[in-house]
Amino acid sequence: MPEERGTAHVWVYSRQFYVVDPDLGTDRVPGIADAVGGLIAVAEDGAVILTGLTIGPVEVTVITHETEPPPHEGDWEEVVETSFISSTGSASVTSWGDGEVEDLPDLVTNGPGSHRLRVHARGRDEGRARDCLGPNDDPVEAYLIQVWPAPAATERIIRRTGRVARDA
Repeated sequence: MPEERGTAHVWVYSRQFYVVDPDLGTDRVPGIADAVGGLIAVAEDGAVILTGLTIGPVEVTVITHETEPPPHEGDWEEVVETSFISSTGSASVTSWGDGEVEDLPDLVTNGPGSHRLRVHARGRDEGRARDCLGPNDDPVEAYLIQVWPAPAATERIIRRTGRVARDA
């Protein structure tokens, strides 16, 4: 299974976007009150990633890995790692109302089972301050999702420096 990667703009509604099996939709997405570090909440076959922006575009990069990668270098303000169980063997970044983001790879590349998601974020404070952006505006928030097959393990907050995360 070679590394796959993609970057796309994802439309955010109500300060969130999702990782779900597109055939199941967002029915299995957990409540935002369960978000680890104020960034991601997971349940079997569903995850919600919280943004600072209420409505508008954010930039999302997905990288799949065969084994655990080191945390990505860079100016990430928040980094959280958690387990994700896929019973179907498929999980994609989706937006409420807009569906699957086709420019991003499937996050589950080796079939059903347990995976780790490491979500990096920056710009959530600026997104919260701006609140809404139009479809032609450049994103002020960026996200990197690293994923690899791994047994379920406890959540880890690796970095938490943004105000949005601290207020969660």
